[in-house]
Amino acid sequence: MTVGATQLTASVTVTPSRVEAKVPLPCHLLGDVRAWVRLHPAQWRRTYPPRQVNNVYFDTPDYAGLNANLAGVPERSKLRMRWYGCDLGQAQTPQLELKRKRGLAGWKEVVPVGEDLNMEGERWPDILRALWAAVGERVPNWLARFPHPVLINSYWREYYATPDGAIRLTVDTDLQAYDQRSSSRPNLHRPARMGDVIVVELKAGTDDEVTQRLADIVSALPTRVDRFSKYVRGVMAAPDL
Repeated sequence: MTVGATQLTASVTVTPSRVEAKVPLPCHLLGDVRAWVRLHPAQWRRTYPPRQVNNVYFDTPDYAGLNANLAGVPERSKLRMRWYGCDLGQAQTPQLELKRKRGLAGWKEVVPVGEDLNMEGERWPDILRALWAAVGERVPNWLARFPHPVLINSYWREYYATPDGAIRLTVDTDLQAYDQRSSSRPNLHRPARMGDVIVVELKAGTDDEVTQRLADIVSALPTRVDRFSKYVRGVMAAPDL
């Protein structure tokens, strides 16, 4: 993948390929994490105001996306609709994202939905019809491959980057997840028990120099990097699993 987002079609944008490192930590260490960010020699700088991130994750009837992640399949995809803001019931300026992974590298194919969607009080079949109508033929296979809404989640995200922007860091807190598998309407009020966790993510491009810088930062962390998927964690925390 080339540096900078590219166009797959007139509507679908492909983000640059990147590698990620995730560090799940107990919530009581949030103050230590922020102190580490503030004092780290990488000179992390805030790049964007903190905001709430919201997602609907879609999967197949037999949870192919979930199972591929659990099995560590090296080449896999998952589909989500993402929007920002504190109103979970109104998906304002949402975008559909096919998140893809091949080995250690990952990227996203992104298309704006083009209209706001009401998630509060509407039935899932009606929401899906509106989503299909909005994206039309721009994403001909995504919703057919992953037709079932499985999970809604949200979290509060802080954004940082090195001065040259080569390495990005996010800190995710207040993780909430809402199981959708037994609901004809979006479940926005019965959260699963996600546990006492925050997630630090480091992201960098795939060229050798930047990945070495990322490896040096990761090696100096006071805790180990681990596999962590908010989608998997949310589904596994649901009461009927």
